[in-house]
Amino acid sequence: MKWTNIFILQVMFQPCLQVMLTTTAEQTSYKAELEGDVVMGCRFFPLSQHPYEDLTVSWHWTSLARSREVYQMEKGQEQNSSQHSDFRGRARLLTEQIKDGWAKLQVTRLHINDTGTYQCKIRTTKGADYKDIKLSVTAPFKTVTKNILKSAKERKLVLTCQFEGYPKSTVTWEDNHQRELNASTTVVLTEDRLFRITTQIRVASSQKNNYTCSFNSSGSSTSFLIPEDTQLQKGNQHKVAVITAAVGAIIRITLIGLIIVLIYLQQKGFGKNIKPDWASRTRRIFKLPEPTSNSRAERV
Repeated sequence: MKWTNIFILQVMFQPCLQVMLTTTAEQTSYKAELEGDVVMGCRFFPLSQHPYEDLTVSWHWTSLARSREVYQMEKGQEQNSSQHSDFRGRARLLTEQIKDGWAKLQVTRLHINDTGTYQCKIRTTKGADYKDIKLSVTAPFKTVTKNILKSAKERKLVLTCQFEGYPKSTVTWEDNHQRELNASTTVVLTEDRLFRITTQIRVASSQKNNYTCSFNSSGSSTSFLIPEDTQLQKGNQHKVAVITAAVGAIIRITLIGLIIVLIYLQQKGFGKNIKPDWASRTRRIFKLPEPTSNSRAERV
């Protein structure tokens, strides 16, 4: 084919190509944290003089063979009847940006299950097009729970770290010489689809050292200072034991005082509604002496 013919065909079809609808993604992938918000952008061209009358926008979530409708708008009207229950009250279109050629979807209070591929579909009188955008919802391993348990038989300490987060992370233990240590690690999936990771090492209780457990996906870590942390934990346990004993003593004294008052009122005739055997059972439980007022009166 001669170049002149190609040029003629290009001139003939160029106006048609210019009016065909095309869509582009602001980003091909997004990352957001659990319980946070995200706005995913999908742009379309050409713009219409009546965008709310000619435009249909739909967003769908897909993962493997599953699909859920996130949001749909037809001719400026939201279509909530087919919206999946997982996204009700959390997904909306930023309609004020439609006039600029943007179909931006906002999803709030993100769940781990929101991770997946979102398909933005645009349809106008100029045609239809779509783009796929990936969303990854993470829950960094920020909160670290640590515990020290002493094994009396082995004269060792059991150091435990527990984290919750998403996605699954590997764990590394090191001492103050940056030597990697062998650990026992278990992983459990919670109801919120978070990974609860519990990891332990056993160390000598008499050796002074610094041990650190690190979660490699987020960089979160916590350290154990031995024997400083052991002594601190003993002090805290002693305080808890003292407080518990004091509270128990106060409750016991209060109950005994109340029982003595009730017994006194019963003997004086003010407690007619109190069952006769209740006072005797209470005296036996708390090992209180039997009343002697009647016997003294008889001797007199």
